[in-house]
Amino acid sequence: MRSHHTYRIGIAVAIGALAAGCGSTGGTSSSASPAPASVAPSGSAPAAPSGIAPSAGGAPSTTVPEAPESTSPGALPTLTKPTAPPREPTDNLPDKGWVAGNVTRGGSGPCYGLTADDGTKYALYSAAGIKLTAGDRVKVKLETTLLKIYCGPGDLMAMTEAQPIG
Repeated sequence: MRSHHTYRIGIAVAIGALAAGCGSTGGTSSSASPAPASVAPSGSAPAAPSGIAPSAGGAPSTTVPEAPESTSPGALPTLTKPTAPPREPTDNLPDKGWVAGNVTRGGSGPCYGLTADDGTKYALYSAAGIKLTAGDRVKVKLETTLLKIYCGPGDLMAMTEAQPIG
């Protein structure tokens, strides 16, 4: 049953892509070309649309309009490609230490949520079975972890201790 839905969704996406691609082909579209400004009187040469000047042979030739000059006083700054990787870590997670904040996801573990006083959100992991209640204000001791698990939104850290505040 699921494969039928996947097949139908794929067909719908393909049809949508084809319909969107039919609007313009290779940058030339009938809506992109300007309409003639006026109707030429009979007996005279037809008027060329704006941006197209008649050539000596009578056939219109395309002229490129001049690019407008920049109004900014100087060139925009660009980022340069670094020559080597950074020497120090670029993430500012605490390696070890105590962090105070409010528990956002509690329980008896192994995963918890904490919003620190500075606004940083942490996804905490502890196999010690520490009981935390959502909404409590706590001080937790954090360490970095090499575990690749998902404990919810936030920066993943290992919680080794927790103490209630107030």
